[in-house]
Order: sequence, then C-alpha cells, then structure tokens
Amino acid sequence: MCELGERLRRAREAKGLSLKEAAERLALKASVLEALEACGFEALPEPPLARGYLRRYALLLGLDPEPLLALYPRQAPPPPPRKGPGRRPFPLGLFLFLLLLFGLGYGAYLLLRPRPVQVVEVAPPPPSKPPERYPLRVVSEPPGARVYLDGFYLGQTPLESPPVEGGKRVLRLELPGYEPLEAEVLLKAPLTLTYRLKPLPQPPPASPPVPVEKGKLVLKLEGRSWLRVRQGDKRLYEGIPEVGAELSFDLPVEVRAGNPGAVRVILEGQDLGPMGEPGKPVTKSFP
Repeated sequence: MCELGERLRRAREAKGLSLKEAAERLALKASVLEALEACGFEALPEPPLARGYLRRYALLLGLDPEPLLALYPRQAPPPPPRKGPGRRPFPLGLFLFLLLLFGLGYGAYLLLRPRPVQVVEVAPPPPSKPPERYPLRVVSEPPGARVYLDGFYLGQTPLESPPVEGGKRVLRLELPGYEPLEAEVLLKAPLTLTYRLKPLPQPPPASPPVPVEKGKLVLKLEGRSWLRVRQGDKRLYEGIPEVGAELSFDLPVEVRAGNPGAVRVILEGQDLGPMGEPGKPVTKSFP
C-alpha cells in the first residue's frame, strides 16, 4: 500500500470508522474511499473530482489535506523491468543433439505439411470514445448557494460550469440559513437547473448577550472545517466541529483551518468575519 492510502487508513481506523460509515458522512460511494486507500487511482473519476474527494476525506479524518494532495500522483508509474536469472553456459553436446532433432523435425514438416490455409485479416475494433462532457448551469433562489457535484466544489449560484463528464451525478446546494438540497441529475446534454431553497426553522428568541471577557478568542463554525488550535507547544484542539458550534480559547493562540471561509472569528468581543477564503487552508496567530 502506498503512503497516501496508508495515512488515510490509519486515520480512519483511529477514529473507529468503517469505509461504509465514512462514505455515508461524505455522501460518497464506499468504493471511492476504498480506491483512495488502495491507491487505485485508475478507478477514480477525473483528477479535479478525485482530488476533491481526497480533500473532503482528509478533513473528515482530521488530517491536513495539503500534504496528502502533494502525494496524489498525476499518472501511474510504469512497472519496474523484471530481471531474469543469470544464464549458465549451454552444453555443446546438448546443443548439437537439439540441432539434429530440429533438422529431422523440419525435414518431416516439409514432407508432411498441409496446404497453406488462406487467412482473412479482420480489422481491429475502433478505439473507444472518451466520455461525453456537457456544460452545467445552476440557479438558486436566493442566489449565493455553494454548489457541489459528487462532493467537489464548483462555485456559487448563479453558476455556469465548464463541461463536465456526463452520466448520473449527485448535485448538492448549501446556503447558511437554508436547508441543504441534494438531487441526482442525469447529464446527457447541456443542462440548466433552477432550485428554490427552503429557509431553516427560526430559532427561539436569544437570551440577552453575555458580556464577553477580555483575552478570549471565539470561533463560530458556519460550515464544515477542520481546525487545529495551539498555545505554544500545547495542542488545545484538533478535529472537525459540528456546524453551528462555538469554540472559546484563552489568548494567545495559533489557529489553522482547512476551510477558513466557514470559520467566523470573534476576538475579545469584536467580530472579525471569516478567517479566510473558502477551501484555502490558512494559519493565523491571535491576538
């Protein structure tokens, strides 16, 4: 097993997850995760989608996806040449004996050979066609929803994607404050899809705000993201919190986020907004 697959497998087993359980959490097929752990890259879809699967799987397992993406090969290496065993000198007497047998056999073949049979050459089958690709346009009401195709992030609505491989694909839309929408679509021609998102139920009235203590950092999770928080050489937290969770830490701390766009930073009561751009891991020190 390659280093990439071994790291994924050890992390999954350390979390007590089976391939089926991990696949259900990521809304992927278990065969995709099995191919990643076995480094069966030929069984995976096009590289952009496969790298998207790898990034989401790493975040689920609490791993930094960047080192793993660096291990993902662009093409399978050729098999190493086989080395045959050393040759020993061929006995001369045995060589002459075999040569005599060959002469006798060839003479008998010339005497007894049948008439040549006419051979009809059959043209080789035509090469298989590459899979068809089609453009995809997605519109939502309200706009600004994040669009995922088979778990790979494409952009925000209104979206006009470049041509993608046809067939049955899973489309997912996510927008804070609205219920996620997931649907199976069949791509066999250029397609335009329009969806109306349902708002989430309104929470009960909030209690009066509690005064914020000085020297505190609060991280609010508005989406899924892997986090690691350190204070000097001490690791305070590492994992993937639930969406909507709030984590509070005493300053000073160093924070690394796998999806900074989903992490809102509140420093000593001041809302600093998202920690960074979506899908681009970043490390920051506070205060």
